[in-house]
Amino acid sequence: MHKKVLSEIDTYFGTVDMPKYFEINRSELKSSLLSSVVEDKCFKNYCVISNPFDYEMLNGKAFTMLNTYLIENFRLKHGVNLVNDFNFGNIFKEKESSISKDLIDKQKLFESPDYTCIYAIDIERYSQQLIIEYPNKRLKENFFQVELKNNEYIIFPSILKYFFTRNTSNKTNTYLTIAYKTR
Repeated sequence: MHKKVLSEIDTYFGTVDMPKYFEINRSELKSSLLSSVVEDKCFKNYCVISNPFDYEMLNGKAFTMLNTYLIENFRLKHGVNLVNDFNFGNIFKEKESSISKDLIDKQKLFESPDYTCIYAIDIERYSQQLIIEYPNKRLKENFFQVELKNNEYIIFPSILKYFFTRNTSNKTNTYLTIAYKTR
């Protein structure tokens, strides 16, 4: 008997490990995101169904460092070249959650991103989960639950739907979402 794998759902996750004195300034990322909230700059894109918790993310020094780290490490460890397509931030206050969405426009698949990265900017521990929906062999959805901590990320195919559960803490949780295309 022989086996041939026809399809695989790949996820990559880890912690951003920068050298000492070159750490990602998560306060700058959060500040950039909060300034978009104050200025009411909601994120809008042709292929993403936005929700009230999606905000524009400014590309400052901290974002550039994080993005470069993710792209370079992905290329070195997995041999895949990523190119940043777009990005936005999410803010969840107490008892807020998100709707299920993916970053693919099924009418424009060629223009849609290949991978989605969720990065935890500032999260109250054990207060919120990321749920990724994926199909199994019986064509029904299974759910992969991820409890991200500060400075952790997960990268998964953009075709997969995902959502954030309710924030059970009394603090605000902030995430960064980066969409990548492959070359």
